[in-house]
Amino acid sequence: MNGIKKSRLLTLITAGIASAGLMVAGMAPATALTPTTRSHSDGVINYVNLGDSYSAGFGSGSIKPGPLDSCFQATGPSHVTKIDQLPGVELTADVSCAGFNTALIAQAASLIAPELAEADLVTLTLGGNNLKWGETVAACANGSTAEACQAMLASGYASMPALRADVRSTLKQIDAATSAKILVLGYPQLFTSSHGDQPLITAKNARALNKLGDALNRNIKAATRDTDSSFVSVTGAFMNHGLGATQPWISFNLANLEDPFNLHPTSTGYLHGYYPAVKRHINLKKLAHHDRYQHEQKNSHSGHHG
Repeated sequence: MNGIKKSRLLTLITAGIASAGLMVAGMAPATALTPTTRSHSDGVINYVNLGDSYSAGFGSGSIKPGPLDSCFQATGPSHVTKIDQLPGVELTADVSCAGFNTALIAQAASLIAPELAEADLVTLTLGGNNLKWGETVAACANGSTAEACQAMLASGYASMPALRADVRSTLKQIDAATSAKILVLGYPQLFTSSHGDQPLITAKNARALNKLGDALNRNIKAATRDTDSSFVSVTGAFMNHGLGATQPWISFNLANLEDPFNLHPTSTGYLHGYYPAVKRHINLKKLAHHDRYQHEQKNSHSGHHG
């Protein structure tokens, strides 16, 4: 690839994907900033967004600091901005942060307990950062070896039971904090292999990584079955729009392998992939009814103690 040596290529790919986290590992509730939220009020559908870089809109716009320490989001349009523009919907808290794994998402959720208690709708992506995705892509990229790729794929599959348990644990915590409709969004297949080998990866390895991504989605979906959450698949929405497609909706900057937007949806991917998929699960009338019921219960409870 333009003279880039194997070791340099793998280092850059791994560093670029990992940099989406931007040093988030040190985030803890004790050092977190107060989340930036909007005040909620009667007559609106209160919306809360949580999750990792796919919820934070990475791949669209530019990077900005998020509401928590070591938290970063993107400025561009996404399914979250589109949901926020729906009639009657108000995004009261957005603590999505690039690089957050399930444990950090759970910590972020604990910081917005009042917003979750008032929420009518919650969206999130989670689980992707529990998988060593950057290392796996690097191991299967051109310049690596078949042995390295197979070893990382095997490690990924072996991690699924623990990943599923971690996703379920975080969702259970969010369940306990809210009566809102919770939509857990899946991840798209990153590659389209039908056009053959790519500068980044062979068609064979692209298919292998897509299968690992499918397993990730299956395990996230399985984790929702013991919760009040609903899983929203985006696999079909992104079909034939992965890397290698004529019109890809996944970012990868070969000129900058350290770009933290690499392997994230483009603005088009969020607006024409994620948003239509999640919108099918949003019933504004039902959410508005939930909001009215919430306020009636709150007022009734206050009256009993008046």
